[in-house]
Amino acid sequence: MAEIIPAIIGRDFKEIKSKINQVEGLVHWVQIDIADGLFAPAYTWENSEDLFELNGKTKVEVHLMVEQPEHYVTDWLKVADRVIIHLESTYQLPLILKQFEPLPVKFGLALLLETPLEKLAEYQNQVDLIQLMSIEKIGRHGEGFDERAPARVKALRAKWPDVTISVDGGINLENGRRLVAAGADNLVVGSEIWNSQDVAATIKKFQKLLK
Repeated sequence: MAEIIPAIIGRDFKEIKSKINQVEGLVHWVQIDIADGLFAPAYTWENSEDLFELNGKTKVEVHLMVEQPEHYVTDWLKVADRVIIHLESTYQLPLILKQFEPLPVKFGLALLLETPLEKLAEYQNQVDLIQLMSIEKIGRHGEGFDERAPARVKALRAKWPDVTISVDGGINLENGRRLVAAGADNLVVGSEIWNSQDVAATIKKFQKLLK
């Protein structure tokens, strides 16, 4: 099922928990962005054990914008419903995939704008979701949408008709409509939701794009 997924970047867990509470009952999923200051310039909250405090009513996907995620992924597999890892952040994807095998946690693979879609080919049958970034600089809210994104979505949909495609970064109602028309399933939305005057009303407007 196509989803609007609020993106959360938190300085601490209090902020993350507050934002999850604001959207509870409005969405099925939230995405928590984790950045290490290396792969992405920002440095965010990253204590996975805090997520045990959540009530489980809203599913959590964790977007790991970190170098060498193979060193951290085990901790997130204990607390998340889906973990998204950047193809560009590791040379150990086969090792990481083995860590997912015995677990019900879903595996997502994220791709930066500059990375050719052909790099995904060898993982075609091993991913639950592909997340295409639609901003040039990742790791913070407020970056401008990159106009290359819709064409990349369309090309990926043509290559993999059945894959679930998420798009993340700089999304508003206008470009969100174009992304859905190009073949996107999920829209990961940050600033447009959190900077709005009415979070619930904004989410509902986005959800209409998917119908």
